[in-house]
Amino acid sequence: MSERPSDELDAIEARLAAARAAHAPVRVAGSALASGSRFAVEIVAGAVVGGGLGWLLDGWLHSGPWLALLGLLLGLAAGFMNLMRAVNAEQRLVDLQPVPPSVADDKED
Repeated sequence: MSERPSDELDAIEARLAAARAAHAPVRVAGSALASGSRFAVEIVAGAVVGGGLGWLLDGWLHSGPWLALLGLLLGLAAGFMNLMRAVNAEQRLVDLQPVPPSVADDKED
């Protein structure tokens, strides 16, 4: 004998919920292009500001290009540190996303 209609309906609803969960879009904090542009600007800005401050200190202290180079490297390092922080934060968001259940394909080929 077959199952009761309510049991069949419950099974269909469960399969439908699993299928919806499997095809749900992953929530992303922002546009990838916007995030990439922002971090590119931060890296360049850090290098320019660090190099500029080093150049000003070189002019004031008459120390040659050494402080400008040091400021440039520190600015680049700061920009890349910001990039790594953002990548780690995005990875934590992705890790929190639930893994969708697999749905068996009942089509007969």
